[in-house]
Amino acid sequence: MQKEFIKNVVTDLFSIPAYSHRIVRSKFTKVALENIEVSLTPLHFEIMVLLNEEGTLPVAKIGERLVLAKAHMTQLVDKLVENEIVIREADPDDRRVTRISITVKGKETLDKIHERVGCAFEKALSSLSEKDLKELTTSLSKIRNVLPKMI
Repeated sequence: MQKEFIKNVVTDLFSIPAYSHRIVRSKFTKVALENIEVSLTPLHFEIMVLLNEEGTLPVAKIGERLVLAKAHMTQLVDKLVENEIVIREADPDDRRVTRISITVKGKETLDKIHERVGCAFEKALSSLSEKDLKELTTSLSKIRNVLPKMI
């Protein structure tokens, strides 16, 4: 009985992040990206978020973290550099490595996108009933409390 229950939990743990990521990417991020000055995709947004959180990272590490091929990373970074969202820098310890950093313009653009995504979330959440909102809040709180216990 417990083994079957654990299998169901594993299935849910795999499905929830992917499902929520797809919803956020397609429904909210895409819409927010349509109305900014530069033409960006959700993958550009993910790179910007990662750099904002982590600071300067090598191109290879960004690709590894986002599970993107090096060829794809080059195209994505080129577009971000072209729009002055990020800059390329030579690694001072290894000149074969190129590091990427978000610029001030990139941070400002990211703030605008976050604000628009937040507004879209608020609008979507306002369509839920009070009961659904309470359930969602309780569920998210429980997930935040339980997941660290697995580590």
